[in-house]
Amino acid sequence: MSSQSDTEDITRLLEEIRQSPDQFERLVPLMYDDLKRIGHNQRAAAGYIAGPTLQTTALVNEAFLKLQGRIHAGVENRLHFKRLMAKVMRQLIVDYARRQAAAKRGGPMVNEEWTEQMGAVEEDSDFTLSLEASLIQMEKEQPRRAEVMVANVFLGCSAIEIAEMLDLSERTVRRELQKGRAWLMVELADAR
Repeated sequence: MSSQSDTEDITRLLEEIRQSPDQFERLVPLMYDDLKRIGHNQRAAAGYIAGPTLQTTALVNEAFLKLQGRIHAGVENRLHFKRLMAKVMRQLIVDYARRQAAAKRGGPMVNEEWTEQMGAVEEDSDFTLSLEASLIQMEKEQPRRAEVMVANVFLGCSAIEIAEMLDLSERTVRRELQKGRAWLMVELADAR
């Protein structure tokens, strides 16, 4: 967890970036450790934890590049930025898995630049796409549960952190986590 001072520094910097987007690069060193943890959690959730596939550093760097120049007035603080980066990383992983699945099935090859940075393990793409489909279905049926699961699985937040972030009781979060995990286990039984 970050200190109150770090959180305030990042909030001020985000305000500066909204006025002067060229200041974005100052954010990288302040958030890098948090974002590597998020990237690691996302890789693990998507089945890319072992081996050279989807290196965390490359994932974080690609997410920063994707967001550079796109910070707008809506990003309020450190937590909001982390949630935005987690969403971008999740999109990058799913896009990568789609390209792998297409290449595996004889479609267009995986982007060469991405492959050089990330490596390739075909069997992970099917699980990643199944996980994404399951989360999208959960978002339709149980939006709060899906948000709790995404915060836990992709951001690596504890029940206490999720409760604070979503303004829920810790008990409610723990109940949603239990139900969400059970639901995903059933949905993903064939994907593993």
